Amino acid sequence: MACTRILLVDSHPISLTGLRTILDGCPDLEVVAVAEDGTGAAARFRELRPDVVVVNSHTGAAEALACVCALSRPAPPRPANVLVLLDNVDAAAGQVLRVGVRGLLSSASGSGELAAAVRATAAGRPAGVPARAAGAGAAPLRRLTDRETEVFKLLARGFSNAEISRELTLSESTVKFHIQRIMEKLGLRNRVHAVIFAYEKELIRVGS
Repeated sequence: MACTRILLVDSHPISLTGLRTILDGCPDLEVVAVAEDGTGAAARFRELRPDVVVVNSHTGAAEALACVCALSRPAPPRPANVLVLLDNVDAAAGQVLRVGVRGLLSSASGSGELAAAVRATAAGRPAGVPARAAGAGAAPLRRLTDRETEVFKLLARGFSNAEISRELTLSESTVKFHIQRIMEKLGLRNRVHAVIFAYEKELIRVGS
């Protein structure tokens, strides 16, 4: 059985060791290299061409974004499949996914969730999408009203409720109502799943 080859990026030795132990403990996963930052990660990626780059960011989205940008300069023959671990995925979903990250996962996730997310990322699937949303196809999107679609697009681009309110000239309570209805119609649990779902279904595209 071929192993999924992983480059692990983590600036904290203790958490790096823990993540490596978890991933190497799976028979189909193998950590082939580690790096402390984006510069080191870029060098190892170009040298080894791993299947997945797992970035454990301790300081928030900025650290993860810097690493992803380093991986993409200069443009490699094959873009990296990146999975980012963050303490607060909801707050950073729009920022991180806009630069082409495949998946987002909470740093507090269990070992099984981490392994599953790595496998999904290696296969080119967004990690963190609930099973009921992943197979939903385009049909649920057709159930959104025009206004809900407008709200959903802004939410997926990382807009806060207040920013959506100003952009669409709606009250914040109305925005909250629309978001609640969107979550129910699409079968999503939270904002990060909504963002990933929007990218997966190409409602918005990377860089939009």
